[in-house]
Amino acid sequence: MAVVSLLASLRSFFRETAPLAPGDPVVVAFSGGPDSTALLLGLSRLQIQRLQIQITAAHLDHGLDDGSAGRAAAAARIAARLGVPFVSERRPVPDLRRPGESPEAAARRIRYGFLEEIRDRLGARYVATAHHQDDQAETVLLRLLFGSGLEGLSGIRPVHGRIIRPLLEVPRAVLREEVEAAEIAWVDDPANLDLSVPRNLVRHRLLPALTAEESSPPASLARLSDRARRASSALDRRLGDLLGMRSLDDGAVADRRALLELPEELLPFALAALHRRAGAPYPAGSAARAELLRQLGPAGTERLACDGGGGWRWEAAGGLLALRRPRMSVKPLRFTYTLEVPGFLEIPELGVRVGLHHRPVEPWMFQGSPHRAGLALPLAAGDRVTVRNRRPGDRLHPLGAAGSRRLKEVLIDRRVPEGARDRIPLLCVGERIAWVPGITIDQRFRITGEASAWVAEVETR
Repeated sequence: MAVVSLLASLRSFFRETAPLAPGDPVVVAFSGGPDSTALLLGLSRLQIQRLQIQITAAHLDHGLDDGSAGRAAAAARIAARLGVPFVSERRPVPDLRRPGESPEAAARRIRYGFLEEIRDRLGARYVATAHHQDDQAETVLLRLLFGSGLEGLSGIRPVHGRIIRPLLEVPRAVLREEVEAAEIAWVDDPANLDLSVPRNLVRHRLLPALTAEESSPPASLARLSDRARRASSALDRRLGDLLGMRSLDDGAVADRRALLELPEELLPFALAALHRRAGAPYPAGSAARAELLRQLGPAGTERLACDGGGGWRWEAAGGLLALRRPRMSVKPLRFTYTLEVPGFLEIPELGVRVGLHHRPVEPWMFQGSPHRAGLALPLAAGDRVTVRNRRPGDRLHPLGAAGSRRLKEVLIDRRVPEGARDRIPLLCVGERIAWVPGITIDQRFRITGEASAWVAEVETR
């Protein structure tokens, strides 16, 4: 069997599948685990050798266990060793789960939402994830077990919207060998060992059992996914021609009569193809399809409107069925930056810069100031702090208060207008908010007799 090379696979992917121009920014989804470390390592080498791209490692601290903050710090150290800019944010999944949503589904939704925000902020073309050949095999096995159809057996797509997976042809073992050879100590997420999660059960029990019987089931399953994906693409093309599908600025349309004349077995494929043509991330569920077909059927009305899933809408007028994207609302302001102290960093979203420097204690530090504060922080030169805006579930212990409070309540009590609350740059040390400019500092970081302190300040640019 030919030896798979990490760098050769990356070169091939960016030459043939997702070409990049010199200077293109790429966000790397970076957990600090062995797979994402191999991806970051390979891209950092490729950046130097061939591709003049700008990579940024983006890490989400999901707050699902006590060690998540430690893994975020370890990920920052790995990125620093590789000379890659690093951004990190904490969004506790338990606090952000939707009713009926599993922790795994919530973590995935929140993680990809975070990555898209970083991509949008940096103006990056893609977010690169470290899914590899073994992940592809696990996905195909899971979908077989759940009775998936042709589209499900297509597995993980190399390019899906703004998400790219450059390592789908590379086995997990090769990635670990690359990281070990570079003498990089990765970090493991204990959630990956939880056998109550179906993917983990497939990874740690089913796939190893199959490997004992076959020489390389991951490679065989990856070939199956490739064939299914090719068949699905061919079916999309034929259905697109038959139904006169075409893209719109806000979605896609198909011929309504031709759709109704299709055999019943092809309708789910046709509607899924329309979703893909429109750019929708997922096809509609069975309940949404049933409602659409009820309205489209012989007893239906000329005009219709119904839910297509995920905020997308099916609409029809005359002879066309349209799938239209969700109406765009004002995007919430989100920013997270890492500051190496002492120093300043720019917050372009606010038109300010935030600085942190070590100075002797002065009387003004005990009187309060809207734009600066003196803090007793456990920092040394070269350490990193985070500057971000508020997130759901934020808490702190306001100076002089009896205990911890929700940040939202503190801002309401101080009569900060709702529209201004997301425009406050919060200084965070680890997981804790240390300073809310113009509002308060955290009691844990008050000066209590020290000769010197860290001075945090916000300057308008």
